[in-house]
This record gives sequence, C-alpha cells and structure tokens, in this order.
Amino acid sequence: MTVAHLLSSADPRRSGGIGVAIARLAAAQRSQGLMVQLCPADAGDQRQAAVAAGAAVVHSHGLWLASSRAARRLRRSGLPLVVTPHGMLDPWAARRRGLPKALLWWWGERRTLATAGCLQALCRPEADVLQALGLPVPVALIPNGVDLPDRRVPLPPPPWHGRLPSEARVLLFLGRFHAKKGLEPLLQAWERWTVEAGIRDAWLVLAGFGDGGALERRLQRRPLPQVLSVGAVAGPVRDSCYGHADGFVLPSYSEGLPMAALEAMAWGLPCLLSPGCHLPEAFQVEAAWPAPPDPPALMAVLQRWYGLSPAAAAAMGAAGRRYVVHHHGWDRVARQTLELYAWLQGQADRPAWVCGPSPP
Repeated sequence: MTVAHLLSSADPRRSGGIGVAIARLAAAQRSQGLMVQLCPADAGDQRQAAVAAGAAVVHSHGLWLASSRAARRLRRSGLPLVVTPHGMLDPWAARRRGLPKALLWWWGERRTLATAGCLQALCRPEADVLQALGLPVPVALIPNGVDLPDRRVPLPPPPWHGRLPSEARVLLFLGRFHAKKGLEPLLQAWERWTVEAGIRDAWLVLAGFGDGGALERRLQRRPLPQVLSVGAVAGPVRDSCYGHADGFVLPSYSEGLPMAALEAMAWGLPCLLSPGCHLPEAFQVEAAWPAPPDPPALMAVLQRWYGLSPAAAAAMGAAGRRYVVHHHGWDRVARQTLELYAWLQGQADRPAWVCGPSPP
C-alpha cells in the first residue's frame, strides 16, 4: 500500500513543526513497510504526484491551503482520504483572519472535511472541536510522536555559544515567531521579571522563524534584558539547543500538539507550557508547569523555574521523558495510522480509538 501525504512544504523552515511531524511520521511508516510519497504544494501538482505514486490512501495535512483543493480532487476519484487539521480549527486559530477563513470554509474547506473518510485529531480537545462541527465523518485520535535523542551522540555548540556568559541559565523558546505562540506576553513578562527581581544570570533564547526578521529588528531597535534571538535552527543545531538549555517555554494561545514541547520533554527539560498546548498529561506527571499567555502569570512561573534546584529540574525532566516514551513513540503512532488506512480500505476492523459515524 502507498500513502500520499499532502502538505504545504517539505522545507521545515517554511512548514515548521507540522513539516517536522509529517517527515517523522513518513519515516516511521516506511520502517513498518508502508510505501510513502510526500507531495508538498510548493513542489508542483500534488494531485499528479499522488496519482503517479500509485497512492491507495491520501493523507492531507492542514487547512486553508492548496493541499485541501488537491485532497478534494483526489477524493472525487475514489481514494480514501484522511485529513489532519493540525489545530487549525482550534477556536483561537479559527478566529484569526475571521472573514477570509469563513469564506474559505464555506467555499471548500467544509466540503473537504465532510467528504473525508476520517479526520485525525492530535489530542482530545481537538477531537471535541471536530466532533462539534456535526459532520458525518469519524474522528481518529492519534497524537504526534517524537524521536528520543541519543545522548551518547556528540552535539555541536549551541547557537548562543560565545554570545552568553558561561554561567548563564538558558530558558529556550523554539518555534514559529507567530502571534499564537504567546511571544508578546512572554517578552513582557521576561522584561518585568528580570528587572523587578534583579535577575542577571538567566537568559531567554528565542530560536525560530516565520516573521521575516521582524523580531530580530525589534530587538536591535530596543534590546530587552537577557534576551537573545538566534534565528531558525534545524538538525544537530536544533538538538544542541535542547541539549544545552535549562528549560523550555511555550505560552501558546493555540496549538494542535506542539512538536517542540514533545521534543523538549524527550530531551529531559523542565517545561513551562500553556493550556493551549493541549498537554494536560504533562502537568499531571509533573513534567511541566502551566504558563498561560498572561504576563503576571508568566512572571510567577518564570520565578518558579528560576528557583528550581538541580535535583528538582532533573526530576521534572525525567518525568517528561518517561511520558513521551510511553505515549508518543513514533512506532506506536505509525502503527495506528496503518490500522486506520487498512480500516478505510475495508481490510481491517474499526480501531477502538475511532469515534463517530462510519465513513461517508
């Protein structure tokens, strides 16, 4: 069986965490014997690429994009279709650019979802949102996975090497520089906290992309205390960011299931995550603390992170690593997708983690 993954771009500098997740999923699926074809919209006609690959199943990722149009055309040809919105129907995200999205919804996106064989939710809150749409389509709850780092592999120096004091404690933000990530309240909280508490040895390192350099220019015009932007990171340098940081922060307003948060837990970092990251289990196992996109609340959790003893930080990190090992291994996620594809083709029973009506 061959599956065609429709995505906006295979370049992680353009697709962010979604692109990383799809690439990792594809690798895990291949390791379990599935033939996989990545069909990015920025590489040409996605429908033609899927047909040429002999796809038996189409898996479309994201909404409001060219991939949705290609998915509708492929569905009309009779191919089973899975659609993963990746959090793009989360209420906060849906309100952004409300009128254009509303027009796109009624022009075609609703039809894409309504005619799919199944929708994939990355977390329970997203499954609830998808079911609330009232579409006659089942919903499969399959999370993102994460690779477990091998700490025996030597890492290059982090991108802040030589730019920060050697004794600096680094709190890492890694992700797109986008309003939904809660960067603005984070920067406000960081400035107030470091000034009011007299903090001198903690640094906020921002690793990301997506704003055309606007954040970098802003920090050049008005530097903030102990804040450093290092731009986009990938590969071993991305790993080095996690491997050399002392904590991770993501105060998002809205997420599907953030890859960066899963990666940070896999690296054993204490995490400061908003409820919008949809990882309540991380709070339950004490791998993370709530960090809502609100300056006063963020100031309090920043102080709490700063007061962590080495032993307490190690305990939080170990809890996070155990959590992702048990719940977010790529082998497990890939097996679930293969079971889903087989069911949609009539070759297997309905999986227990699929809810809602039968496929249209």
